[in-house]
Amino acid sequence: MRYNVYSHEEALTRSAAADLDHVLASIPSVKSALGMGGWICGGFARHLLLDRESHVYLRPNSDETPCGDVDVFFNDHATAVAAMPVGVRKSLAGFAKELNDGVKIQFVDDPDLIKPTIEETLSSFDIVNCQVAINERCVVIPEGWRKLEASKLLQIGRNDTPFLGGRLLKYLNHRGLEGLTDDSYEALTGWLAHAAGDFKEGGWDERHISGVKGHVKKLRARGLVGREDLIFFISKWKEIIRERQYGNSFTYEVDWALNELRIGPTEEA
Repeated sequence: MRYNVYSHEEALTRSAAADLDHVLASIPSVKSALGMGGWICGGFARHLLLDRESHVYLRPNSDETPCGDVDVFFNDHATAVAAMPVGVRKSLAGFAKELNDGVKIQFVDDPDLIKPTIEETLSSFDIVNCQVAINERCVVIPEGWRKLEASKLLQIGRNDTPFLGGRLLKYLNHRGLEGLTDDSYEALTGWLAHAAGDFKEGGWDERHISGVKGHVKKLRARGLVGREDLIFFISKWKEIIRERQYGNSFTYEVDWALNELRIGPTEEA
């Protein structure tokens, strides 16, 4: 993936630049981190580049829309440690230090996620739409990013982390994207294969894969898990079926994948 570098004036609208200035003024810890070489990366940077108001992302009015956070990345571990404000605590996933400063901020300090260049950092993200970064002076975006966003499609960048399923659901349900790019279906099939194997090859903790089962089932309900993908999950998960006939109710256990193959999806991918 090739990345292009722009000034704030070139990449951000006036309203987005003003919104960024307001956020930095109201969250001193983020402004300080950027002053030390940090980058705002991912969903919030994408939101600003799409000229959407920050409060819609950070403090949505709807209870159904998840609050976004501000993710700050660094190019070396020493800077990440030095930039940590007082009062941070370890994030639930364990890859960052977290602070609630009116909004949730994550300062990424896991050595495996700290890369020597911002381009290497962005290329490690699992969704191409989120491979964007903003620092004090410039903006970095992938080549073709504007066209991708105009299509309202999500492009998968990597499929070997257990978090992808949940992130797909979040961006398709709440972040304005409506489907996958053609090349992403093959990548999703690869992710499903990893999910069926519990991501053992990645050495992930149980806490990292605990949500995978629910995410696979929700992706199936959206029509993104095809019949051929269900084969990965035969004999993996059981579920309880509850039925009522002629005034009597009864329950029985079935193999989830075989049952899905039997009843068919609500919408095939």
